[in-house]
Amino acid sequence: MNFAIIGFGGLGKLHFRCAGEVANRVKDVKLVAICDIDEQAFHTQTSTNLGNVDDELDLSEYHLYTCVDELLKNERLDFVITALPTYIHEEIAVKVMKHGINVFSEKPMALTLEQGEHMLQVAKESQVKLMIGQCVRYFPEYAMLKNLIDSKKYGKVIRADFIRISPNITWSWQDWMLDGAKSGGAALDMHVHDVDFIQWAFGVPKAVTSVATNHKTEHESISTVYHYDDMLVTGTGDWGMPGCFPFTPGFTVRFEKATVVMSAAGVKLYPEEGEPSDIEVQVVSGYIEEIVDFIQCIREDRESKINPPEASCCTLKIALAEKQSADTNQTVYLS
Repeated sequence: MNFAIIGFGGLGKLHFRCAGEVANRVKDVKLVAICDIDEQAFHTQTSTNLGNVDDELDLSEYHLYTCVDELLKNERLDFVITALPTYIHEEIAVKVMKHGINVFSEKPMALTLEQGEHMLQVAKESQVKLMIGQCVRYFPEYAMLKNLIDSKKYGKVIRADFIRISPNITWSWQDWMLDGAKSGGAALDMHVHDVDFIQWAFGVPKAVTSVATNHKTEHESISTVYHYDDMLVTGTGDWGMPGCFPFTPGFTVRFEKATVVMSAAGVKLYPEEGEPSDIEVQVVSGYIEEIVDFIQCIREDRESKINPPEASCCTLKIALAEKQSADTNQTVYLS
Protein backbone atom coordinates (compact mmCIF):
# COMPACT_ATOMS: atom_id res chain seq x y z
CA MET A 1 0.00 0.00 0.00
CA ASN A 2 1.41 3.36 -1.04
CA PHE A 3 0.36 6.59 0.61
CA ALA A 4 1.07 10.30 0.51
CA ILE A 5 0.86 13.16 2.99
CA ILE A 6 -0.90 16.30 1.73
CA GLY A 7 -0.10 19.34 3.86
CA PHE A 8 3.35 19.45 5.45
CA GLY A 9 2.92 21.88 8.33
CA GLY A 10 2.99 20.88 11.98
CA LEU A 11 0.54 17.97 11.81
CA GLY A 12 1.81 16.84 8.41
CA LYS A 13 5.31 16.57 9.84
CA LEU A 14 3.96 14.76 12.89
CA HIS A 15 2.41 12.13 10.61
CA PHE A 16 5.69 11.98 8.69
CA ARG A 17 7.58 11.20 11.91
CA CYS A 18 5.02 8.51 12.76
CA ALA A 19 5.24 6.84 9.34
CA GLY A 20 8.16 4.58 10.28
CA GLU A 21 6.40 3.13 13.32
CA VAL A 22 3.18 2.72 11.32
CA ALA A 23 5.15 0.70 8.74
CA ASN A 24 6.52 -1.46 11.56
CA ARG A 25 3.02 -2.16 12.84
CA VAL A 26 1.33 -2.90 9.52
CA LYS A 27 3.52 -4.51 6.87
CA ASP A 28 3.78 -3.51 3.22
CA VAL A 29 2.81 0.12 3.78
CA LYS A 30 5.04 2.81 2.29
CA LEU A 31 5.05 6.60 2.28
CA VAL A 32 5.97 7.56 -1.29
CA ALA A 33 5.12 11.24 -1.69
CA ILE A 34 4.55 14.52 0.15
CA CYS A 35 2.62 17.53 -1.13
CA ASP A 36 2.49 21.11 0.11
CA ILE A 37 1.63 24.30 -1.74
CA ASP A 38 4.59 26.04 -0.06
CA GLU A 39 7.90 24.53 -1.19
CA GLN A 40 9.59 25.97 1.91
CA ALA A 41 7.63 23.48 4.00
CA PHE A 42 9.97 20.75 2.77
CA HIS A 43 12.99 22.51 4.21
CA THR A 44 11.77 23.92 7.54
CA GLN A 45 10.30 22.56 10.73
CA THR A 46 6.96 23.77 12.07
CA SER A 47 6.20 24.25 15.74
CA THR A 48 2.83 23.36 17.29
CA ASN A 49 1.33 23.42 20.75
CA LEU A 50 2.76 19.92 21.18
CA GLY A 51 6.24 21.46 21.31
CA ASN A 52 9.11 22.42 19.02
CA VAL A 53 10.76 19.78 16.85
CA ASP A 54 14.24 20.46 15.56
CA ASP A 55 15.20 17.15 13.95
CA GLU A 56 16.58 17.45 10.45
CA LEU A 57 14.25 16.45 7.63
CA ASP A 58 15.55 13.89 5.14
CA LEU A 59 13.04 13.79 2.30
CA SER A 60 15.44 12.41 -0.32
CA GLU A 61 13.52 9.15 -0.83
CA TYR A 62 10.11 10.78 -1.38
CA HIS A 63 8.50 12.43 -4.38
CA LEU A 64 7.73 16.05 -3.52
CA TYR A 65 4.84 18.02 -5.01
CA THR A 66 3.40 21.51 -4.67
CA CYS A 67 0.17 20.65 -6.54
CA VAL A 68 -2.41 18.06 -5.49
CA ASP A 69 -3.53 17.49 -9.08
CA GLU A 70 0.05 16.62 -10.11
CA LEU A 71 0.35 14.25 -7.14
CA LEU A 72 -2.83 12.42 -8.10
CA LYS A 73 -1.81 12.29 -11.76
CA ASN A 74 1.65 10.84 -11.18
CA GLU A 75 1.34 8.55 -8.15
CA ARG A 76 -0.48 5.26 -7.59
CA LEU A 77 -1.89 5.74 -4.11
CA ASP A 78 -3.98 3.54 -1.85
CA PHE A 79 -4.61 6.29 0.68
CA VAL A 80 -3.60 9.80 1.65
CA ILE A 81 -3.23 11.59 4.95
CA THR A 82 -4.37 15.20 4.64
CA ALA A 83 -3.19 17.72 7.26
CA LEU A 84 -4.53 20.91 5.73
CA PRO A 85 -6.21 24.13 6.84
CA THR A 86 -9.79 23.42 7.90
CA TYR A 87 -11.36 25.56 5.20
CA ILE A 88 -10.10 23.21 2.45
CA HIS A 89 -10.70 19.89 4.24
CA GLU A 90 -13.81 19.13 2.21
CA GLU A 91 -12.39 20.35 -1.12
CA ILE A 92 -9.28 18.19 -1.04
CA ALA A 93 -10.89 15.14 0.57
CA VAL A 94 -13.61 15.10 -2.08
CA LYS A 95 -11.08 15.56 -4.89
CA VAL A 96 -8.99 12.63 -3.66
CA MET A 97 -11.93 10.33 -2.94
CA LYS A 98 -13.33 10.89 -6.43
CA HIS A 99 -10.03 9.40 -7.68
CA GLY A 100 -10.93 6.21 -5.79
CA ILE A 101 -8.37 6.85 -3.05
CA ASN A 102 -9.05 6.37 0.67
CA VAL A 103 -8.68 9.51 2.80
CA PHE A 104 -7.58 10.14 6.37
CA SER A 105 -8.37 13.82 6.95
CA GLU A 106 -7.30 15.76 10.02
CA LYS A 107 -9.86 17.19 12.42
CA PRO A 108 -12.20 18.95 12.46
CA MET A 109 -14.13 17.23 9.71
CA ALA A 110 -15.04 20.53 8.02
CA LEU A 111 -16.21 24.08 8.69
CA THR A 112 -19.92 23.39 8.14
CA LEU A 113 -22.25 20.46 8.64
CA GLU A 114 -23.15 20.56 4.94
CA GLN A 115 -19.48 20.07 4.03
CA GLY A 116 -19.15 17.16 6.45
CA GLU A 117 -22.26 15.45 5.09
CA HIS A 118 -20.96 15.94 1.55
CA MET A 119 -17.72 14.17 2.49
CA LEU A 120 -19.71 11.22 3.83
CA GLN A 121 -21.79 11.09 0.65
CA VAL A 122 -18.74 11.13 -1.67
CA ALA A 123 -17.00 8.43 0.39
CA LYS A 124 -20.04 6.20 -0.01
CA GLU A 125 -20.45 6.92 -3.71
CA SER A 126 -16.73 6.41 -4.40
CA GLN A 127 -16.64 3.24 -2.26
CA VAL A 128 -13.61 4.42 -0.32
CA LYS A 129 -12.81 4.72 3.38
CA LEU A 130 -12.88 8.08 5.12
CA MET A 131 -11.60 8.72 8.62
CA ILE A 132 -11.24 11.99 10.53
CA GLY A 133 -8.30 12.55 12.89
CA GLN A 134 -10.19 12.48 16.18
CA CYS A 135 -7.09 11.05 17.79
CA VAL A 136 -8.19 11.39 21.42
CA ARG A 137 -10.24 8.21 21.03
CA TYR A 138 -6.95 6.36 20.57
CA PHE A 139 -4.93 7.85 23.42
CA PRO A 140 -4.69 5.33 26.29
CA GLU A 141 -5.86 7.70 29.05
CA TYR A 142 -9.12 8.38 27.23
CA ALA A 143 -9.58 4.78 26.08
CA MET A 144 -9.19 3.73 29.73
CA LEU A 145 -11.77 6.31 30.82
CA LYS A 146 -14.21 5.13 28.15
CA ASN A 147 -13.85 1.56 29.46
CA LEU A 148 -14.52 2.71 33.03
CA ILE A 149 -17.63 4.58 31.90
CA ASP A 150 -18.96 1.64 29.86
CA SER A 151 -18.17 -1.01 32.47
CA LYS A 152 -19.54 1.03 35.41
CA LYS A 153 -16.65 -0.34 37.46
CA TYR A 154 -17.02 2.61 39.84
CA GLY A 155 -20.73 3.10 39.27
CA LYS A 156 -22.37 5.65 37.03
CA VAL A 157 -20.91 9.07 36.24
CA ILE A 158 -22.15 11.91 38.42
CA ARG A 159 -20.04 14.70 36.94
CA ALA A 160 -17.39 14.97 34.20
CA ASP A 161 -15.23 17.99 33.37
CA PHE A 162 -12.82 18.21 30.42
CA ILE A 163 -10.22 20.86 29.65
CA ARG A 164 -7.82 21.54 26.77
CA ILE A 165 -5.68 24.67 27.15
CA SER A 166 -2.98 25.90 24.78
CA PRO A 167 -0.73 28.88 24.12
CA ASN A 168 -1.97 31.23 21.43
CA ILE A 169 -1.78 29.73 17.95
CA THR A 170 1.03 31.59 16.16
CA TRP A 171 2.52 28.90 13.92
CA SER A 172 -0.13 28.28 11.23
CA TRP A 173 0.56 28.91 7.54
CA GLN A 174 -0.35 32.52 6.75
CA ASP A 175 -1.99 32.65 10.21
CA TRP A 176 -5.08 30.86 8.91
CA MET A 177 -5.89 29.52 12.40
CA LEU A 178 -6.30 33.06 13.72
CA ASP A 179 -9.05 33.70 11.15
CA GLY A 180 -12.27 32.34 12.61
CA ALA A 181 -13.84 32.12 9.15
CA LYS A 182 -11.11 29.65 8.15
CA SER A 183 -10.52 27.70 11.37
CA GLY A 184 -13.67 28.01 13.44
CA GLY A 185 -11.52 29.22 16.35
CA ALA A 186 -10.53 27.11 19.33
CA ALA A 187 -14.10 25.85 19.53
CA LEU A 188 -13.86 23.95 16.25
CA ASP A 189 -10.13 23.30 15.99
CA MET A 190 -8.93 22.24 19.46
CA HIS A 191 -11.93 21.96 21.78
CA VAL A 192 -13.46 19.59 19.20
CA HIS A 193 -11.30 16.79 20.65
CA ASP A 194 -13.18 16.92 23.95
CA VAL A 195 -16.51 17.39 22.18
CA ASP A 196 -15.76 14.19 20.28
CA PHE A 197 -14.87 12.25 23.40
CA ILE A 198 -17.95 13.48 25.24
CA GLN A 199 -20.34 12.33 22.52
CA TRP A 200 -18.40 9.02 22.20
CA ALA A 201 -18.64 8.35 25.92
CA PHE A 202 -22.07 9.75 26.75
CA GLY A 203 -23.95 10.07 23.47
CA VAL A 204 -25.35 13.23 21.88
CA PRO A 205 -26.47 15.70 24.56
CA LYS A 206 -30.01 17.07 24.52
CA ALA A 207 -28.65 20.60 24.31
CA VAL A 208 -25.57 22.76 24.85
CA THR A 209 -25.13 26.05 26.68
CA SER A 210 -21.87 27.83 25.88
CA VAL A 211 -19.97 31.03 26.60
CA ALA A 212 -16.87 32.23 24.77
CA THR A 213 -14.20 34.92 24.82
CA ASN A 214 -13.04 36.78 21.73
CA HIS A 215 -10.09 38.81 23.01
CA LYS A 216 -7.20 37.61 20.79
CA THR A 217 -9.17 35.69 18.16
CA GLU A 218 -12.79 34.75 17.53
CA HIS A 219 -13.83 32.03 19.98
CA GLU A 220 -10.32 31.82 21.43
CA SER A 221 -11.90 30.09 24.42
CA ILE A 222 -15.20 28.36 24.98
CA SER A 223 -16.85 26.70 27.96
CA THR A 224 -19.90 24.48 27.56
CA VAL A 225 -22.44 22.68 29.69
CA TYR A 226 -23.72 19.55 27.92
CA HIS A 227 -27.29 18.75 28.93
CA TYR A 228 -27.87 15.12 29.94
CA ASP A 229 -30.68 13.76 32.11
CA ASP A 230 -28.64 12.23 34.91
CA MET A 231 -25.18 13.82 35.04
CA LEU A 232 -23.34 17.12 34.77
CA VAL A 233 -20.83 17.34 31.91
CA THR A 234 -18.72 20.38 31.03
CA GLY A 235 -15.90 21.13 28.61
CA THR A 236 -13.51 24.06 28.24
CA GLY A 237 -11.07 24.83 25.44
CA ASP A 238 -8.74 27.84 25.40
CA TRP A 239 -5.94 28.66 22.98
CA GLY A 240 -5.43 32.24 24.15
CA MET A 241 -2.80 31.52 26.80
CA PRO A 242 0.67 33.15 26.81
CA GLY A 243 3.33 31.56 24.64
CA CYS A 244 5.18 30.22 27.69
CA PHE A 245 2.09 28.32 28.91
CA PRO A 246 2.30 24.54 28.35
CA PHE A 247 -0.31 22.67 26.33
CA THR A 248 -2.58 21.17 29.01
CA PRO A 249 -5.29 18.58 28.38
CA GLY A 250 -7.10 16.92 31.25
CA PHE A 251 -10.27 15.58 32.80
CA THR A 252 -11.93 15.04 36.18
CA VAL A 253 -14.69 12.43 36.23
CA ARG A 254 -16.60 11.71 39.42
CA PHE A 255 -18.25 8.31 39.53
CA GLU A 256 -20.47 7.03 42.35
CA LYS A 257 -17.58 5.15 43.96
CA ALA A 258 -14.45 7.03 42.84
CA THR A 259 -13.06 10.04 41.00
CA VAL A 260 -10.59 9.70 38.13
CA VAL A 261 -8.34 12.63 37.21
CA MET A 262 -5.93 13.12 34.31
CA SER A 263 -3.40 15.93 34.63
CA ALA A 264 0.26 16.59 33.91
CA ALA A 265 1.01 14.26 36.85
CA GLY A 266 -0.64 11.32 35.07
CA VAL A 267 -3.90 9.54 35.83
CA LYS A 268 -5.01 9.25 39.46
CA LEU A 269 -7.76 7.29 41.14
CA TYR A 270 -9.41 8.75 44.25
CA PRO A 271 -11.76 6.11 45.73
CA GLU A 272 -14.63 6.99 48.02
CA GLU A 273 -13.02 4.64 50.53
CA GLY A 274 -9.27 4.14 50.74
CA GLU A 275 -6.16 5.93 49.54
CA PRO A 276 -5.48 7.53 46.12
CA SER A 277 -3.41 5.59 43.62
CA ASP A 278 -1.92 5.91 40.14
CA ILE A 279 -3.66 4.29 37.19
CA GLU A 280 -1.11 2.77 34.86
CA VAL A 281 -1.88 3.23 31.17
CA GLN A 282 -0.12 1.85 28.14
CA VAL A 283 2.44 4.18 26.58
CA VAL A 284 1.29 4.46 22.96
CA SER A 285 0.72 7.29 20.52
CA GLY A 286 -2.85 7.98 19.48
CA TYR A 287 -1.51 9.42 16.24
CA ILE A 288 0.00 6.06 15.33
CA GLU A 289 -2.96 4.02 16.58
CA GLU A 290 -5.48 5.95 14.47
CA ILE A 291 -3.52 5.41 11.24
CA VAL A 292 -3.04 1.71 12.03
CA ASP A 293 -6.81 1.40 12.56
CA PHE A 294 -7.48 3.25 9.29
CA ILE A 295 -5.18 0.93 7.32
CA GLN A 296 -6.81 -2.14 8.85
CA CYS A 297 -10.23 -0.78 7.85
CA ILE A 298 -9.05 -0.41 4.26
CA ARG A 299 -7.60 -3.92 4.17
CA GLU A 300 -10.66 -5.51 5.78
CA ASP A 301 -13.14 -3.32 3.85
CA ARG A 302 -15.00 -2.15 6.95
CA GLU A 303 -15.68 0.97 8.96
CA SER A 304 -13.76 1.65 12.15
CA LYS A 305 -15.33 0.35 15.35
CA ILE A 306 -13.61 3.17 17.24
CA ASN A 307 -13.84 6.16 14.94
CA PRO A 308 -16.38 5.91 12.09
CA PRO A 309 -16.72 9.05 9.93
CA GLU A 310 -20.39 9.50 10.82
CA ALA A 311 -19.32 10.04 14.44
CA SER A 312 -16.99 12.86 13.36
CA CYS A 313 -19.86 14.51 11.51
CA CYS A 314 -21.95 14.27 14.68
CA THR A 315 -19.10 15.87 16.66
CA LEU A 316 -18.99 18.70 14.13
CA LYS A 317 -22.73 19.26 14.61
CA ILE A 318 -22.31 19.57 18.39
CA ALA A 319 -19.30 21.90 18.14
CA LEU A 320 -21.17 24.16 15.72
CA ALA A 321 -24.12 24.24 18.13
CA GLU A 322 -21.72 25.38 20.86
CA LYS A 323 -20.53 28.25 18.69
CA GLN A 324 -24.14 29.20 17.99
CA SER A 325 -24.95 29.11 21.70
CA ALA A 326 -21.96 31.30 22.57
CA ASP A 327 -22.85 33.82 19.86
CA THR A 328 -26.55 34.06 20.74
CA ASN A 329 -26.36 33.63 24.53
CA GLN A 330 -28.98 30.92 24.20
CA THR A 331 -29.17 27.21 24.83
CA VAL A 332 -29.12 25.28 21.56
CA TYR A 333 -31.11 22.04 21.43
CA LEU A 334 -29.81 19.04 19.52
CA SER A 335 -32.63 16.57 20.08
